[in-house]
Amino acid sequence: MQESDRRFRQRFDMRVKVKIRNLDSPDLTEQQVESSNISARGVYFSTDLPLDIGARVEMFLTMPVEIAGKDSRLWRCTGRVVRLQPRSPSQAKAGNGVEIHYYEVLDKARAAAANPRPARLPLP
Repeated sequence: MQESDRRFRQRFDMRVKVKIRNLDSPDLTEQQVESSNISARGVYFSTDLPLDIGARVEMFLTMPVEIAGKDSRLWRCTGRVVRLQPRSPSQAKAGNGVEIHYYEVLDKARAAAANPRPARLPLP
């Protein structure tokens, strides 16, 4: 199966700030990155944070209106790395494709909390 056949949602070439954390290595710090492209089911970004295929990732981002369908608050997403583009001489950071498994839209109070942990919603 070609990679393009696996994509079920439209991707947008958008730069969105994303705070990421490797859930499989809790001793590593969070990192602020910027997406290269994004869809309702996944995010692609470059980072020097060590991630492997299958790594569980937590992400915080404001989903663009083009994807969410309306102005959105902060989203908390968890997913797994499904694509890894290693560093190269022309690319200083590794590219990572993360498939979103769960998400929740945080209200203002939860978004302001240091460590929000409400229930997760599965994607439709």
